[in-house]
Amino acid sequence: MIQGFEAERTPTSAIQTHEPKLSVYGTFDVLNYGDLLFPLLLRDRLGLAEEQMRAFSPVGGTLAWDDAVPALPIDTAADFAADLHVIGGGNILHDRVTSLSDYAKGRFGQRGAYAALWLGAGLIAAGQGRPLAWNAPGVPYPMEAGPAQVLRDRILAASPCVTLRDDASRQFWHLEGQPGIDTLPDTALDLAALWPAETLRAPAEAAFARHGLNVPERWLALHVNDRYLDGDAALQARQIEALAKRMDAVPVLIAIGPCHGDHRLAVALRQELTIPALVLVQPRGLREIAGLIAHAAAYVGSSMHGLITALAYGRPAVAVARSRMIKFAGFLAHLGIPERLVQSWGAAVQAGSLLDPLTARELAAIGKARGRIDAHWARLRGLLGAPLPDSCQAATQGLRQWMEQQPAPLRDWRAFTTVLPVPTPVAAAPTDKPFHCSICGGTTMRPDRRLADSLRGHGQRCASCNSTARHRAMHQVLDQLRKEPTLRASGLQYGRHRVAAGGWFADFALIHPAQADGSLTPPPADRRFAMVICLDVLEDVRDLDGALSTLAAATAEEGVLLLSFRTVPGRGQTLNWGFARGDELGCRRAFGEDVVETMKRHLPEAHLTVLRPSDPFAGSETMLCLITWSATRHAWIAAQGLPGGKLPAAA
Repeated sequence: MIQGFEAERTPTSAIQTHEPKLSVYGTFDVLNYGDLLFPLLLRDRLGLAEEQMRAFSPVGGTLAWDDAVPALPIDTAADFAADLHVIGGGNILHDRVTSLSDYAKGRFGQRGAYAALWLGAGLIAAGQGRPLAWNAPGVPYPMEAGPAQVLRDRILAASPCVTLRDDASRQFWHLEGQPGIDTLPDTALDLAALWPAETLRAPAEAAFARHGLNVPERWLALHVNDRYLDGDAALQARQIEALAKRMDAVPVLIAIGPCHGDHRLAVALRQELTIPALVLVQPRGLREIAGLIAHAAAYVGSSMHGLITALAYGRPAVAVARSRMIKFAGFLAHLGIPERLVQSWGAAVQAGSLLDPLTARELAAIGKARGRIDAHWARLRGLLGAPLPDSCQAATQGLRQWMEQQPAPLRDWRAFTTVLPVPTPVAAAPTDKPFHCSICGGTTMRPDRRLADSLRGHGQRCASCNSTARHRAMHQVLDQLRKEPTLRASGLQYGRHRVAAGGWFADFALIHPAQADGSLTPPPADRRFAMVICLDVLEDVRDLDGALSTLAAATAEEGVLLLSFRTVPGRGQTLNWGFARGDELGCRRAFGEDVVETMKRHLPEAHLTVLRPSDPFAGSETMLCLITWSATRHAWIAAQGLPGGKLPAAA
């Protein structure tokens, strides 16, 4: 049983005479540059000695980067008598299953690893009767109503300092306009106060020396994540070389997040680059990474904290990521520079003035944001060693009573596990053969973040390239089609799934499909492509007929238009919402089996072939439509024996 609240409060005289202690919670036990900065920043900016702070993570352990704070397993957090508990930062505020296989061996597994860092931490703070502060962590997904949300609200009420990363996080939690819930730029923007730029020059130069390279006069810092590639490694290497030429700088490719497989992609790119470059597959530590960015001519990449580090040191920076990754847009909105987020590497190559030195306006915005972060540090220092504020005592007492009412043996902070959503079971993976990804060659799988999703073929994700069973099924069809020389002449792709590669085509264009008004982004003017690939885009457009007309106009006379759909098992008729759904960004319709008739109705002059290819590993199938306006090409398609083409096809 938990002792009474009043019995555990520390007398004011004791608070004044002992050294205050801090517990911080986050993913500090995996090699990921950004997350590992937070304990160091907190310790430095709050003026703590090393022995006054403990960092707690799902598994804990000492990492290969010796300048990171060692993390302890969260199992032990309740045994450390902290005067202040701090959550985050990082994108950690969710209760879903994590894809990080590192956490499978933790006490709460991949299901409860992240929830332990904020729901569990909130109960630990309540059990000790001490303040809880939120260090601008992020909310990556909407949270459904239920027991976890109720517990979350109780923990928020018990917290004297709640700051979230951005407005989208507040919206995902339906906290807009609620008093006491603030937003704050990611506190890593204060990195230059921890490590002044001049102290990072030596670690940066040491990285070049370790690889047998002279320190160049100018270098360009880069980070590449396989979720945001325009095509294959060969295309990415050409884009890196174009950026290096534009900047007159040596490219420096940094594997910022090895836990996400950045090092494997860096190895592949090293083999494709044809100009001198530093490819840092295994960084020595945080200071080395920070130094290479702080002293670069500019930064371009898909790492949130690569972007933040560059701006912290006044370097021009461009982030390459999808707009639906709200953390990038949310951070840049604080600074009033949303244009520094682009949707593709092709757009980054054409970034123009974004890679010029930062303007006075931008530098002033960064300075203003750092001032807000300074005020945040001062607020945390005021809570460190202070008694729990009166405004939070009732909520804290309520949390202690709630823990006492849970079934044994969960009558302590571990009771957070009783409110976690139970995932919908997914089809079991075959056990009689090893996994092999037909897209990237990866050999390991991870759980799908969308375990409750009813969409067909979303399970069995590749841990290396993030492909689902649907993607691998599509890839088989495209891989066979691209062997036809006339279809390799030019390719246009809507949607970013890695089922096709730009290197397959002599001329390739990748288009971000969405526009603010819900219409399909127009293709390049006055051009027609041998292959037009539209991947899971028609679900989101407002005008389906207009979108199909646009795609048809972009397809050459002897060309092929390939459409993929997120079909829902058991749904006969397409459900048209008519507006963007709140639970899936941009989704306006859920296709059913009537999608074939829909295509015939909208494109009456076209020849239509329906395929249902299956993933060679999991057996999950998807639906594809191949459309051509040439009877000769239609007959050629029928003769190819394409995967999933055994069922009757519509002409």
